[in-house]
Amino acid sequence: MELLRREDSAIYRLSDVDIRMLRVFMAIVESQGLTNAQAILNIGQPTISNHLANLEGRLGIKLCYRGRGGFRLTSKGEQVYEEAVRLLKVMERFENVTMELKGSLRGYLNVAVIDSAITDTKNPVISALETFNSRSHEVTVRLEVMTPFELGRAVLDLDVDVAVGTFDHHIAGLEYRPIYVESNELYCGRKHPLYRARGRSQIRKLVREAKKVTRTYLEGRDLYPLGHDDGIANAQVRYLEAAAILILAGGHVGFLPKHYAQFWVHKDEMRCILPEEYKYRSQFYIVTRKSPRKSVILDTFLRDLNDVVAGHLATATSEEMDLPELAVANTSD
Repeated sequence: MELLRREDSAIYRLSDVDIRMLRVFMAIVESQGLTNAQAILNIGQPTISNHLANLEGRLGIKLCYRGRGGFRLTSKGEQVYEEAVRLLKVMERFENVTMELKGSLRGYLNVAVIDSAITDTKNPVISALETFNSRSHEVTVRLEVMTPFELGRAVLDLDVDVAVGTFDHHIAGLEYRPIYVESNELYCGRKHPLYRARGRSQIRKLVREAKKVTRTYLEGRDLYPLGHDDGIANAQVRYLEAAAILILAGGHVGFLPKHYAQFWVHKDEMRCILPEEYKYRSQFYIVTRKSPRKSVILDTFLRDLNDVVAGHLATATSEEMDLPELAVANTSD
C-alpha cells in the first residue's frame, strides 16, 4: 500500500501485497483469532501475526486487541473489515466479468442449499452440477449449506448467485420459483418411550408430554400440531443434523424430512410416529435476484437446473405438487 503524504491528507494505493494482508485479516476475524486462522490460511501463527502487524502499520490503525483477554476488533477494525469484504466482492465480480468476456466458462459460481440436500432425490442441485461439470470449463464452484434466512440474505447481498431451499418469508428483490414439496414426519429414537408405544391414545399422550426439537427458522410452527406446552423444555436447532442427534439420543421427538430419516429408520434406530397424522410438507424454491448479475456461467447453470426440474415435474404425482398446511393430529381413536 503506497502512502502519499500531503499537507493534510494521506492517499492509500492498494497493491497485491495489501490485498493478501487484507485476506489474512479477514480470515483472522472470521475465525475469531490468530490461532484459529492457522488452519484456514495454512500458515503459522508468527507469520499471521506479522501480516497483521504490517497491515496495522500500513494503515496507521489498531485493528484489534489480542492476547490473554482474547481476540476483539476495535471499532476502526470493524469498519476496515466491513470495507474489506465489500472490496473483495467488487474485485471478484470484476474478475468474473472480465474472464467471461473472453468467451469461455471461466470464473466463479456461488450456489447455496438448505441442509439434507444430499439425501433429497428431488433436489435438482446435484444433477444440475453433474450436467454443468460435463462441459469443458474453468469455473470455481462454491457450494454452501445455510439456513433459509441465511440463503435469502446471501442471494440478496450477492454472496450467492442461486439458492435452493424452503423460504417461509420472502424478501423483496428476490425471485422465488416453486419446484417441489418435501414431506416431513415425526420421529423418535429407539431409546424414547414412544418407540415401543402402541395404541393411538397412548401415542398421542406421550407426544404431548414429550420434549420436542424444533428448527429455529420455523418459529415454533412445527410444535403446534404436537400439542405444544410452554412448560416443556424443548430443544432448538438450526440444522437437521443437530435435530437428528437429539432424536437419536432418545430425549426428544421431532420432525425430519422423510428422505433424511430413512437411513436410521432402516437401521431400526428411529421410528416414524403416526405418519398419517403428524406430518407437514415444505415448499422448495429456486431463488435468484430479480436483477441477477449478467453472467454466462450463471445462465448456463440456471438452464441446467431448469432442465432437471422439468424432468422431475414430468413424473411428479399430484400429491407432490400440492402444499397442505401443517396437519393437526386427530384426537379420536
